[in-house]
Amino acid sequence: LLFKGTVSKTAQCKTCARNLTDCVGHFGYIDLEFPVFHVGFFKLTIQLLQCICKSCSGLLLHEEQRANYLRQISNPNLDYLRRLVKKAMGTVLKIVYAHGVSEDQMRDFTTAAEANVDLSSTILKSKFTLLNPLRVQKLFNNVAQEDIPILMVKCGETKHPNDLLLTRLPVPPVCVRPSVISEVKSGTTEDDLTMKLSEIILINDVLQKHKKDGAPMKTVAETWDHLQIQVALYFNSELSGLPPELQPKKPLRGFTQRLKGKQGRFRGNLSGKRVDFSGRTVISPDPNLRIDEVGVPVFIAMTLTFPEVVNSFNIERMKSLIMTGADKHPGANYVVDRVTATKRLLKYGNRESCATSLKVGDIVERHLDNGDIVLFNRQPSLHKVSIMSHRARIVPGRTFRFNECVCTPYNADFDGDEMNLHVPQTYEARAEASLLMGVKSNLITPRSGEPLIAAIQVGAPPLKL
Repeated sequence: LLFKGTVSKTAQCKTCARNLTDCVGHFGYIDLEFPVFHVGFFKLTIQLLQCICKSCSGLLLHEEQRANYLRQISNPNLDYLRRLVKKAMGTVLKIVYAHGVSEDQMRDFTTAAEANVDLSSTILKSKFTLLNPLRVQKLFNNVAQEDIPILMVKCGETKHPNDLLLTRLPVPPVCVRPSVISEVKSGTTEDDLTMKLSEIILINDVLQKHKKDGAPMKTVAETWDHLQIQVALYFNSELSGLPPELQPKKPLRGFTQRLKGKQGRFRGNLSGKRVDFSGRTVISPDPNLRIDEVGVPVFIAMTLTFPEVVNSFNIERMKSLIMTGADKHPGANYVVDRVTATKRLLKYGNRESCATSLKVGDIVERHLDNGDIVLFNRQPSLHKVSIMSHRARIVPGRTFRFNECVCTPYNADFDGDEMNLHVPQTYEARAEASLLMGVKSNLITPRSGEPLIAAIQVGAPPLKL
């Protein structure tokens, strides 16, 4: 087992020389005593085994067919050849012969089977050979170099069939499987991956001991099977077809479970994230607002802040905001010192001394105010104008308000729809949002050139005849 990284708050990582907070983690590995099948490539492994001889590892193709496939695969420059290779992939992956080599081997045992009736059932079973990972590894090692491009056309010609087997198990860094302090008992509760890795290490040590002591083959095979199952559960804890005694006692989260689904890494953490400086509430119409304005409730404006850098032009205004405090709008919630980077909460403490000691370069996290650039979004965000920038207008009440002419790009109506508000936190972000995402910059749809923001039925005043 090779372990990299640090688990102590005081110790430095020996790989990157950083502490526990800054170290991003480094993968380690476990050398397995015997190779095991990779559960993700198991189907492909079977397909490759169906394409080669189980005695000599030769490709089950005539020389002419083999040369034809190789010629097509080695010239993938033309588009029609690529389509031809794609068609050929379906035929080369599985080859069935009417007269197998096993029939020829059976003839050698015919005399023995006729002489002894009790042996006949055993001889019939001997037609089938158990292909354990070690045997498969030897078969793949003996595959001729010129046959590998044909076999591995689905994975890339630079790959080797042996890459489908596991001889070394990756160990993720501690940041992927953190320990959690237990609220029920003293000590920590380890992550599912850590517990599974400890089981794999234990079984691997037992296999090493069996190998050293010369244990019976049956004992080694049972332990080996157990190792195979634990490694498979390490990658995918929802495997079907496991024997009842090997079923996990409680549901575990393997690598597959951490990636897939709504709460997985892709949909839960990469495609969509929880963010700061955002608000969400019901929307309502307000024809008195400009099309590039959005009405923001005072309660939300006092919660969402913008970090304004103090300079000689705005220092007096920033001091007045600090004196107002956090409980009244317009005010400020925090002051950040430019030298020490300490953040002072203005809800409590002496605001007057804080305003007096304010220096150029300090940062005041002030309330959202009229004219601030904000991003307005309605889900589902199906096209780019589902999120646009507006200027904030602080209004009483508890709902976001905007001019009903802007309903079309958001596909919004006022029957209980909710929308999201985001506050950019840098001057560069505000400039980009204003220039690229502004409502006035997206009046015409890029699809057909039609006006996207215009008067609609809900906003038209009744006509008096």
